[in-house]
Amino acid sequence: MLKLVFAGICWLMALVSFGQNVPTDTLWKNEGSVYNVNPWISGSIALVGLYTNATGLKRLRKLPLISEERLNRLNEDDLIGLDRIALRQDPTKVSTDKAQRISDLLLYSGALSPVILVADRSIRREWLDVTLMYLETQAVTSNFYTWGPLGPSIVERLRPAAYYTELPLEEREAGNNRNSFYSGHVASTATGWFFVARVFSDFHPELGGKKWLLYGLAAIPPTIVGINRVRALRHFPTDTIIGGIIGATVGVLIPSIHKRSKGHLQVGAAYDPEVKGVALGWRF
Repeated sequence: MLKLVFAGICWLMALVSFGQNVPTDTLWKNEGSVYNVNPWISGSIALVGLYTNATGLKRLRKLPLISEERLNRLNEDDLIGLDRIALRQDPTKVSTDKAQRISDLLLYSGALSPVILVADRSIRREWLDVTLMYLETQAVTSNFYTWGPLGPSIVERLRPAAYYTELPLEEREAGNNRNSFYSGHVASTATGWFFVARVFSDFHPELGGKKWLLYGLAAIPPTIVGINRVRALRHFPTDTIIGGIIGATVGVLIPSIHKRSKGHLQVGAAYDPEVKGVALGWRF
């Protein structure tokens, strides 16, 4: 119950952050900055998110073994054609350990990818805002996996390894094999690289349509991770696709929410016996 309470607090704070448009402390606020980051809210989301994600992952690693009876009932015909690709491998020839190492390495590189932003002088001046915003972004991504409605806490799907009768029974029945949907590796990697693309684009609006090239480049690392997660018998293709979409969305969405607006919304109301209405206006 305590874990759920902390997770609820994290999501509540995230929702507050999504709707925030309040000025920060005068010592913190920079009118010329690209983003409006409240250090107390973003920092709290990052800290609480670190705890809730750690407890969530610990719980997911302690899932009960899969019964041999259930393993014997598995049928690849129950899968869509795309996902059957994951079951067309020879585990005696495919280097699953190598694929696992590659996906782990790219996961770590994705997590550290925003470090390259410090090479840009204009971004370096706002390093604290960008850092807090990134920690908040990864907190949302990680907790959406460990506690969210699309993650393994709610959706149970057996990993491809469970289908391979060539593998030892103890490897197939492991409780961790219940966590196929969706790929957290791909989601976290996509979050990091799409965050980099979004932030760099926000600081350099002169890029115009060329910013889509950045997003195209950002999609390469999570794609490679996804391929290797399938080769490692950890995920089906659709698991990696969904993970990539979720990670990329969060990586772009959080900076978008924090971005300062050049104008502000004005709301007005009019009433008389003949005219009633509400007016919205945007002042630049």
